Amino acid sequence: MNCDNRFVKVPAILYRAYPQLEGFTVETAGFYGYLRSWCQNKPDHQLYGKTWLNQREIEAQTGLSPYKIRQHTATLCCYGLLNVTKSDRFPNKLIYEPLEPLTYAEFHEKYGIGGGDGG
Repeated sequence: MNCDNRFVKVPAILYRAYPQLEGFTVETAGFYGYLRSWCQNKPDHQLYGKTWLNQREIEAQTGLSPYKIRQHTATLCCYGLLNVTKSDRFPNKLIYEPLEPLTYAEFHEKYGIGGGDGG
């Protein structure tokens, strides 16, 4: 995962190719970037690469409605970009694990659209 304490990289394919998929918008890509920005970045932490926030925190920070948060979460899960589990330690919190997107070649092979090197 490409993140440190100051900067989170979101692969360009999320803005260039994934919005061609049904239900995936640039706002969905932005929500993915938001989740990655909250990921635990210490490799020795048990939740490395994951974030845990409750719905109200996400609403307050993003300005998204509960419906839009659920919609973006479902879309990201549908396309293999996010795993979500319930926290067994904190009530009303979910653990989000943003996953790496497909490469352009993998995307083209799987969906038959996009492809190329993104250039």
